[in-house]
Amino acid sequence: MSFLSPEFAVVLALGFALFYVSPSRYRPHVLLGLSYVFYVTWSAYYALLLFSLTALVYLASRLFERRTAGSEGFVAITAGVAAVLLVLALFKYGVWLIDAAIPTRAHGTAAAFALVAPLGLSYYSFKMVGYLLDVYWERVPVERRFVPVALYFSFFPQIVSGPIQRAGDFFGQLASLDTPDADRVVAGLRRILFGVFKKVVAADIPAVLVDKLHSSPSAFSPPELLLGAYCFAFQLYIDFSGLTDIAIGIGQLFGVTGPENFDRPFFAADVQEFWRRWHMSLTTWLTDYLFMPLRMALRRLGQLGLCTAIFVNMVAIGVWHGPSSTYLAFGVLNGVFMIVSALTLKKRKRFSQNRLALARVRRITAPVVTFHLIVFALIFFRAGSLTSAVEYVVHLLPGAQSTGIPLWRVGWLARTVGAQTLLAFAGIEAIEWARRTPEWSARFLSASPWVRWSVYYACIAMIVLSAQATRAFIYAQF
Repeated sequence: MSFLSPEFAVVLALGFALFYVSPSRYRPHVLLGLSYVFYVTWSAYYALLLFSLTALVYLASRLFERRTAGSEGFVAITAGVAAVLLVLALFKYGVWLIDAAIPTRAHGTAAAFALVAPLGLSYYSFKMVGYLLDVYWERVPVERRFVPVALYFSFFPQIVSGPIQRAGDFFGQLASLDTPDADRVVAGLRRILFGVFKKVVAADIPAVLVDKLHSSPSAFSPPELLLGAYCFAFQLYIDFSGLTDIAIGIGQLFGVTGPENFDRPFFAADVQEFWRRWHMSLTTWLTDYLFMPLRMALRRLGQLGLCTAIFVNMVAIGVWHGPSSTYLAFGVLNGVFMIVSALTLKKRKRFSQNRLALARVRRITAPVVTFHLIVFALIFFRAGSLTSAVEYVVHLLPGAQSTGIPLWRVGWLARTVGAQTLLAFAGIEAIEWARRTPEWSARFLSASPWVRWSVYYACIAMIVLSAQATRAFIYAQF
C-alpha cells in the first residue's frame, strides 16, 4: 500500500478517527495496530519477522537491565545487535555473497536463494541497533513496556524510508499523546500536501529523460549527458524530500514530530556540509554509531585515523543502499571528496580569511564546485552497472561522439525537460526557504483564507492532473 494510493488515504483517515476518539493511554496501542495493518498489506510474513526482531531486541534490553555482572549486559546487547545485523545482511547482501562464493559456472544456483528484502528493513534495523547501543551506553533508559518499543520500530510513517528517529525523542513524545488540536492537524496535512506535490508534480518530470540517457550514454552528446546528470540530482532530491515530508506530516497528525532529513543540501559550501544537510537522520546515525566510535579507536593514528574513519563511514553510506558496485563507487567517491575537504579545510579558510574579495567569490563558487562533485558521484548512484557509469562519464568528456539518435530531437527534449526541472527545483527551494523562515511562514498562515485555500486547491488540481504518470518513490527500494 503506497502512501500515494487511495487505499492508504482511507486507512489513514479511519486510523486517525480511531486515534482521535481513543483515551490517551490507548493511543500507542492504536498506532501500533495501525502500523502493523499497514505493514501486513505489504507482507504478512515479513510483519512476523519484524515482530520477532522486535521481541528479540526488547528481550535483550530487559536482560541488560537485569544484569548482575558487566559481562552479562554486554553479551545480551551484543547478541541483539548481531542478530539484527545478521538478518539485515542476509536479506540485503545474501545473494551477492552467494554469487561471490559460487564459481561463475554455477551462478544459476544463487537464484534459488534469492530473497526480497522486507519493507523498511534498513530503517528499522538501524533503529533497533541504535536503541540497543543507546541502552548499553546509558543514553536512554530501558523501556519496560513492550508496546512503545514495538511502535518505535514499526511506526508506519517512518518505516518505508525514514527519517530515522532516535529512541529517546520518540519515547518522550509518546508520553504525551494528547487529543490532536486543529493547528497541528492542519500543519500535518499541509506538510503531506507539499510532499505529495513534490513527488507527483515535480519529481518525475526528468525521469523519462534520465532513463533514456542512462540506457545508452554513447548515443548522446556531452551537453545532454551533463544536463541529464543535473536532472537526476534534482529528481532524487525532490523525490526523497517529498517522501520525507509525507512521513513527517503523517506523524504530526498523531502527535509525533519526526526529525528533518534535508536542509537545502545543494547550497552546501563543501562536501562535509552537504552530508550534514542531506539524508540527515542517516548521516547523523552513522556519525554517532560508526564514525565517532571508529574515530576514537583510531585517534592515536592522527590524520591517518581520521581519514580511515571518514572513508569507512562514507563507504558504509554507499553500500547501505545495496550490494552493488555502483553504490560502492558512490561511497568511495564521497569518501575521497570528504577526506580531501577535511584535510584542506583549515588551509582554505586561512587562505581566504585575509582576502575579503576572494572570500566573497568563494561564497559563490564553493557551493557550485560542491554541487558538481555530488552530481558526478550521483552518476554512479543512478547507473545500472559500473560499466554503464564509466561509459556515461567517458562520454561526458569534450569531443565525445554520439551516434544513433537524431540529436536535434533529443536536444529539444533535453532542453525542455531541463528547463522544467530547473524551474520545479527553484520553486520548491523557494517554498522550502519560506517555510523555514518564521517571517514568511507567518505571513502565509495569517493570510486570508481565500489566499491559502486557493494555493491548496491549485496544488491539489496539479496533483490530480499529474497523478496518472506517477512512479514509485526512489528511496522506497532501500
